[in-house]
Amino acid sequence: MAAKDKKMKKTARERNGRAETEVMLEDEPTTTELETKLGAVGIFILSCVIYFITMFPGLPMGDSGEFMVTAIDFGVAHPPGYPLFTSMAHLAIKLIPFGSPAWRVSLLSVLFGALFNVTVYYVVSLVGKNSVVGLMAAGWIGFSRLFWMWSIQGEIFSLNNFFCAFIMLRAYYFESCSKENILFEAKISALTCGLSLSNQHTSVLFIVPFALRVAYKVLIVEGKSPRDACNIAMYGIGGMAWYLQMPISHFFFTPRVTWGDFGSISTFLKHMLRLDYGSSFKLVAGDTQGTFISNFIAFVKDSSAELTVLPWAFALFLIYTVTTKVPGHLFRTTVKVFLAMMGCYFAVFCSLANIENPAGLSRGVLERFWMQPSIGLLILAGIGLSKFIIFLSEKVHPILKNKYLQLALAILIISVQIKTNYEENDESDNWYAHHYAQSILPELPENSILLTGGDLPTNVFRYHTICEQMRPDVRVMDMQFMAADWFRDVLAPTTFAGINVPGVYRPFKAADLVKGQYNLKGFLDANIDSFDIFVCNSVRRDEGSDYEVHYMLIPYRTCKRFVKRSDVVNPVEVVEKTPSTVLDEWPMPDIRKYEDRTWEHTLKVAYLNSLSEKGSLMWQEAVAHKNSNNLRYLLGKGALEIGQAVTQIETGIAEGRLEEGVWDHVRIGVAMNMGHFCMMLHTMVAAEGNETRRLQLEECGRKYWTIFVHWSKITRLKKEHNEDALVEQLETYLALKSFKELQFNL
Repeated sequence: MAAKDKKMKKTARERNGRAETEVMLEDEPTTTELETKLGAVGIFILSCVIYFITMFPGLPMGDSGEFMVTAIDFGVAHPPGYPLFTSMAHLAIKLIPFGSPAWRVSLLSVLFGALFNVTVYYVVSLVGKNSVVGLMAAGWIGFSRLFWMWSIQGEIFSLNNFFCAFIMLRAYYFESCSKENILFEAKISALTCGLSLSNQHTSVLFIVPFALRVAYKVLIVEGKSPRDACNIAMYGIGGMAWYLQMPISHFFFTPRVTWGDFGSISTFLKHMLRLDYGSSFKLVAGDTQGTFISNFIAFVKDSSAELTVLPWAFALFLIYTVTTKVPGHLFRTTVKVFLAMMGCYFAVFCSLANIENPAGLSRGVLERFWMQPSIGLLILAGIGLSKFIIFLSEKVHPILKNKYLQLALAILIISVQIKTNYEENDESDNWYAHHYAQSILPELPENSILLTGGDLPTNVFRYHTICEQMRPDVRVMDMQFMAADWFRDVLAPTTFAGINVPGVYRPFKAADLVKGQYNLKGFLDANIDSFDIFVCNSVRRDEGSDYEVHYMLIPYRTCKRFVKRSDVVNPVEVVEKTPSTVLDEWPMPDIRKYEDRTWEHTLKVAYLNSLSEKGSLMWQEAVAHKNSNNLRYLLGKGALEIGQAVTQIETGIAEGRLEEGVWDHVRIGVAMNMGHFCMMLHTMVAAEGNETRRLQLEECGRKYWTIFVHWSKITRLKKEHNEDALVEQLETYLALKSFKELQFNL
């Protein structure tokens, strides 16, 4: 045993001797320590200023609203709970004495976005021995569209970006520390990793390779004891102790919004491990599955479009340098750890991320998770650029090593990035979530119930009723929450006191329910006599046959109101009491700025889709009361609503705010409704003997229905991938689709 110990110590001394020899091969820094610190201060101040003047003034859409309504009362967000961010957001809301809760939490993201840029700067500067290139890397990534966007809104990604870069910085410090400080550096690194996991699980894919390297160096190279390794692990567990926020919230607080019952270890672990989603790396619940190759190709395409192909080129040059040259030991081992982090992320995340062929909003969801590997890519690229400059200075001209020339290039790169992405990331006037809430909440009767489905209406309305106190009497009930087993015991007695929750909600037909469950009809039956009930977003179709027999949905701005059919005696009264869906005073997002991957685009789609719904209601009522004296009024009123929708859509296309083709599905829906109205009015006018008017209406109905039929054929041909027939059908359709040619005065 003693001989074995001597052999291990001898091996360690030999390795240390080689390491000390190889240190002599490390490149000398090109800037002084003072210049490096000044660079860090400069990039921090610049980042703070740019992010601050472009950050959201109010609520960003998406998950931000949820984080803020949970943070304000110290509740728990969706799995895995994000306890570190929630706690920080809670402190920001309580301690910052001015601004809305959304503004305060966005300010927190600005701070961590700036710290992230500083950390990237330091990693590249220390490993690449060139702080000017560190400025280039920090500005390149920090002012790219994606990283800039997530640094100016109250979300967890700015903090996660900081932690991922900081873990890479800790890896460098661990590799470069003396033998006397190795345990201290390992403990600080473990604490950092634990805190990072308390914010976002994907950071574990950087942590695992780093942890294996720490264990190898501590136990094998330095010959430390297992007890030392256990002490290091305890620091990591200590960082993760922030997850105790969830049971603390459950037992000592009464949050108005929280995601679950954390009174038992099983429910705590279920939430923490994201078992509702299947795993920590599944992005949506369900069995859909992407593939490693498709996800990796998606990252290469997105990162190349976002950051150009140059980072890939410099990163590959770095790999070439590490594998073919004779770099110093510190440089080589640090770069290998970074490469292992990247490899681990790609191997695991690209295999498990379950969004296949992402498009629209799903693409926006997936691209957030490309930020973490992009951090590794840019840091490797920055280090590679440092080596490439040395290579060029030896092969081309020594002037390329001039730090003032490099500084000019760094300023140019940062300036180009800011100029290129400033307009797209300038959200300083983005009040769209506020306008959305303002268009609905003040119009609702006192003590209304607002049923919601999906992140957009749920988070926007909950935030404004709870955090901004805009109509706090309105109770926003998320139908996803209502379907949770814990909802009746956790939130129903407090946040929704007085509302009859007759069990566990299930979106099923009555025949499929079991004891203790209720569907939408059961909820309406239990509460419609006590509350005005509205719904924003669609209702599940499989419930339709149950509730539609007894209730009708009346469009109410961009939401709908439930009304008992037995209470609707005169459809004209229903029409008169329904606020118009067309909102001239509501400034809508410019589609030229907000692509289909953004929530702003989703909001605009929801609004435009709702434009013809009141007209559709008029049509349904006209059919139901076709022998009534109110028929002509219903038809005229409905046609007027449809005409206003046509005007808004066509004006938006003409002004470039709506993209031609993207909104065809909305225009076709409008065309179908106009065809309905024209044909019914045609029948009435024909009976009255007005031949001229009859011919006009017949032509109207024919043209609008032709558009609708053509669109249906186009949709079918697209699904069949019949390109020749599709081109022919499109040519016919394009000759007919101009609404401006078809409009006439009803």
